[in-house]
Amino acid sequence: MSETGRILIEKLDIYAYHGVFSEEERLGQRFLLDMVLDVDLRQAAKSDALTDTVDYGRAVAVASEAFTARRYQLLEAAARAVALALFAAFPPIAGIEITLRKPGPPIPAALGSVGIRLGFRRED
Repeated sequence: MSETGRILIEKLDIYAYHGVFSEEERLGQRFLLDMVLDVDLRQAAKSDALTDTVDYGRAVAVASEAFTARRYQLLEAAARAVALALFAAFPPIAGIEITLRKPGPPIPAALGSVGIRLGFRRED
């Protein structure tokens, strides 16, 4: 966890075809993605310049592209792909926490969602 700041991107809604079951591959489904980016934000707080922080819009585009670039069976693998893409695109990011949910999983139960939360450090 960064002592110098975190950027929050919450409830990014992406339609994709991830999952173990054939109907998930064929029909696809919605996914909700939350990202917490550990970044030193002190210089941006002083300068008020976008160049001194992580551009949220670009981070959303990078995450979306990584998430939909291929099909994953597991949420864990999709989250890792997003983290690696964000690390590659934004050198100032020291750590990332990703929460990934399926709001309508193919499970015969009354539930709001299923999902995972994973933390990644740049050195991982």
